[in-house]
Amino acid sequence: MKHVLSALAAAALLAGSCTEGHAAGDTAAVMAATLQRVVAQDNTFGEGHRFTVLLVLTSLDPAAGTAVPGGEPGRALSAKERRAIEESLARWGPPRWIDAADEWRTADLMPVVAGSVILGVGEPTFDSRGALVPFSLWCGGVCGLWATYRLALQDGEWVVLGIEGGIFIA
Repeated sequence: MKHVLSALAAAALLAGSCTEGHAAGDTAAVMAATLQRVVAQDNTFGEGHRFTVLLVLTSLDPAAGTAVPGGEPGRALSAKERRAIEESLARWGPPRWIDAADEWRTADLMPVVAGSVILGVGEPTFDSRGALVPFSLWCGGVCGLWATYRLALQDGEWVVLGIEGGIFIA
């Protein structure tokens, strides 16, 4: 019995360390997969719509996943995270990095650059089923989407499975 308990404890420690190591190396990949999916497919206009400019926040968005305005920006995105996002969005043009969404909206809440979109991500969390990544998409006073994607690692690549939790649409 003692050996069985020791084996179970070792397995639990190993599983915990794999999840932590998994998270540390994959934030860039899950952020990139998230923003690619929201731009390409789930952008409130439907698949095929293209924005003129992709404005991407340089820091974690405190409103990602919740649509609750305000709050201090989170940590700055790492160079690896920014590179992964740039590569994932390259098909739609290079993103333009911005520090604050409010500086890129007019008084009537339209993007300063006509036809553009403001994109943000929150801190990914990892669990035994994969990852959860909150995101924000702002394209105008009555145009926006805030939700959290569930992602899973499939054949070595992070794939968006769908939205988990609430969806906020403007």
